[in-house]
Amino acid sequence: MAAVLAFAAPVAQAAESQGFQISPPVTELKLDPGTSARGVVKVTNLTDQQITLQVSKQNFVARGEEGEVDLLDNGDALYSLSPWFTIGQASVDVPPKSTKEVPYILNVPPNAEPGGRYGSIIFDTIPPKLPSGQSGATVKQRLAGLIFLRVNGNANEQLAVTTFQPNHTFYEYGPINFMTRIKNLGTVHEKPTGQIVIKNVFGFKTATIKLDEKNVIPSATRKLTSTFKRRMMVGPYTAELTVHNGAKQTLTAKTSFTVIPYKLVAGVLFVLTLLVLFYWKSRKRFARAFRILAGRE
Repeated sequence: MAAVLAFAAPVAQAAESQGFQISPPVTELKLDPGTSARGVVKVTNLTDQQITLQVSKQNFVARGEEGEVDLLDNGDALYSLSPWFTIGQASVDVPPKSTKEVPYILNVPPNAEPGGRYGSIIFDTIPPKLPSGQSGATVKQRLAGLIFLRVNGNANEQLAVTTFQPNHTFYEYGPINFMTRIKNLGTVHEKPTGQIVIKNVFGFKTATIKLDEKNVIPSATRKLTSTFKRRMMVGPYTAELTVHNGAKQTLTAKTSFTVIPYKLVAGVLFVLTLLVLFYWKSRKRFARAFRILAGRE
């Protein structure tokens, strides 16, 4: 009996397997209630043999804080998209080194509530059958094209910054990594923009870091990492975060850190100490030498 090893695509950016790839891996749409849209997903065969792929649809939800997703047959009805779109075929044959298009139609009901809906078009390889009586493992490859739909209207848009901090509070040298966690408390996905402003102990701005723009699905938390790449710094610093959620929200947070290159400072102090001791022990000889030069001895 053959054992099937299934490899799902848990990350939105995963658009290529060993045997095939899809494009686009992520589609973002905005539609009014009662309207429809047509789209295609391109499938490219990377192998030298024809492949047959099963085509299906599922909803997806966020998993973890890094942008991964879980594919679900059933999900929260408030965010389910798969019932709203149809795929023109249940399978597709793709010749070697070729690309095929798989069309789909998305229909938004007239009474659809404003907010976000999330679904995926899934492509699965069909594992080959092993000869009768032979056992082993075959590989089933899977890729999912994710669809983010925003139903236009007055949706609940609300974000919260739950964490903003450096990975340490004390450094010898840079770079400095900041971790930001943003939670979506609304009913539609958001792609917030923002920046981190670094100021020194005197309040002068020393750097501005742009925040990565990533989708945050409702009820999910997204972790973002930003890096202040400067190496040589001295003293206490503050970091001020500003996050914009369109024109609806501006969120702020503040943290601090200190940079002291203590090994370098210790080395400089050691050298200065040696110079002072040398001068202290040699001061009488220096004084006599000055008197001789002045003709006093």
